[in-house]
Amino acid sequence: MDIDKNLIKSCVAQNRSAQRQMYLLLLPYLRAISNRYLKDTSYIKDVLQESFVKIFKNLENFDTKKGSLKSWSARIVINNCYNFNERIIGESFQEFDSAEHNIICFPELVEDISDEKVLSLLKQMPIGYYEVFNLFIIEGYSHEEISTILEISEVLSRKKMSRARSWVKKTFKDSNGLTQRISTAPKKIN
Repeated sequence: MDIDKNLIKSCVAQNRSAQRQMYLLLLPYLRAISNRYLKDTSYIKDVLQESFVKIFKNLENFDTKKGSLKSWSARIVINNCYNFNERIIGESFQEFDSAEHNIICFPELVEDISDEKVLSLLKQMPIGYYEVFNLFIIEGYSHEEISTILEISEVLSRKKMSRARSWVKKTFKDSNGLTQRISTAPKKIN
């Protein structure tokens, strides 16, 4: 999805038609991102509304030399999701028992699980680990970039990623626990 510079200029000039076109181009991608980062997906519309307001308000500050509009807008959505999780849901960071780090993963246990069920399971991960996991594994950010986004040190980012991997291994190892967790996961995934 490439958004040309003329469309961006039209949006900065407050052209409603151009803004609608950009909105429709960005919406599916940004909705998928907010679905991954929000702990409660019923708030996706609220986060997207706030995000698009920020995108259009700050579009004149966007620099095409520094990156794509897609990644710039994704960063706005990710930050809004983090802020929303903290402000509205009151999600706090949970510590993970680090004594269980030597768990072996058995991938054959997850062959029949749908993407929605995997996402529901991942959202049960402690929020601090989930945020780093999403940014590193799904979005492809480096630990240096993650440390800037989350305002933590690179060492802490690496530590949380290690604990997130251990959490995933533990969760997917136990087939009985896996079935039980899936049955209690939220049914609606947007």
